[in-house]
Amino acid sequence: MILTITFILCSLLLFIYSYGFLDFNLTLSSNPFFLRLIAPLQHLVYFDRPLSIKVYIGILAALFACYLLALLQSVKSKRESFPWKPILLIIGVLTLSYPMLSYDVFNYMFHGKILWFYHQSPHVHAPLEFTGDLWLRFMRWVHTPSAYGPVFTAIESPAYLLGVGKFVPVLYLMKITMSGFFVWCIYLVGRIGGQLGFSKSKIVQSQLLLALNPFLLLDVVVNGHNDAVMMALFLLSLYYSLKSKLVPSLISLIASVGTKFVTTLTIPMYFIKNPQLKVLFSFLVLLLPVLISPGRFQPWYLVWAIIPAVLVDHAIVRTWVILASLAGLIYYVPYIATGFWLNSLPFVSIIIYLPIILSIALTRLPKLGYNGFHAVVSQTQIT
Repeated sequence: MILTITFILCSLLLFIYSYGFLDFNLTLSSNPFFLRLIAPLQHLVYFDRPLSIKVYIGILAALFACYLLALLQSVKSKRESFPWKPILLIIGVLTLSYPMLSYDVFNYMFHGKILWFYHQSPHVHAPLEFTGDLWLRFMRWVHTPSAYGPVFTAIESPAYLLGVGKFVPVLYLMKITMSGFFVWCIYLVGRIGGQLGFSKSKIVQSQLLLALNPFLLLDVVVNGHNDAVMMALFLLSLYYSLKSKLVPSLISLIASVGTKFVTTLTIPMYFIKNPQLKVLFSFLVLLLPVLISPGRFQPWYLVWAIIPAVLVDHAIVRTWVILASLAGLIYYVPYIATGFWLNSLPFVSIIIYLPIILSIALTRLPKLGYNGFHAVVSQTQIT
């Protein structure tokens, strides 16, 4: 109970802190009380960066400590029921946060506006073409059409209609959409764990590894990135594949690829019979773009591999999930401290490769890996 309350309180602090990143060109409300609350937070974030970085590190370190304690507690107690109520409360609080470290959600919103207000295709027309639109004041990457597939356009655009074109309702409806798919990922991890023969306690551990992950909560729920949409549809495809339901599995995978195209890489999983290797392959192949293209790295790309990784029942992979998530949080430190992104190859390489090296070292691959990892591979059958 104390751990749950602490996690919720830390989530509330992150929720409050996020509004310090509110763009000065964006007015969420002209209410004087709201403006008086936001002003000191903006001063903290934009004009007192030494203190701001301490706040960021403090909140995320506390969340990460709670995350590790929750995982440890789950392992020791062998908990067999997933705590949906507190998890949904935490996700709900963070959904209402301001997208503090990304402007992508504003592009999702504008895609809906292009479709429903301007009656044009966001896949053909870039936001910059609609000169004079007030939303352009606080957007980034306005010079290119939508980089996503038509399925995501179908998923993102209802927020604009339901929000009747008003910025604030559309923003939070879009955030709710992204968080909803993250919740679906958590649910599907539970279902797939059952298909893999996990015990009830192991299923809960896998779900908690995902649901309480501070990096995922920051990038998917707070920042509102759409990677959880792609991954939820992929997990649905994986679930049907494990049940030998080829048609719904293919439809789900096509929908995932139609959201973001990365999951095209997972197509060979249909030729793998062994369920454990099918999941392991999915994790590795979705990690591959990050490994081979460090120059194009963005921290939310780690989401692609982290989500299927929680279903790999091996110490190295689960250790990597934790360390890669920590690295993803560290990636934002230079920006918050200075206002500039540190994209140098040495720094990015540390973020990408060090968690892998440490995961292998900490789990002593030469001693433990042969009996675990090699046993899984040796039992694999590929058609």
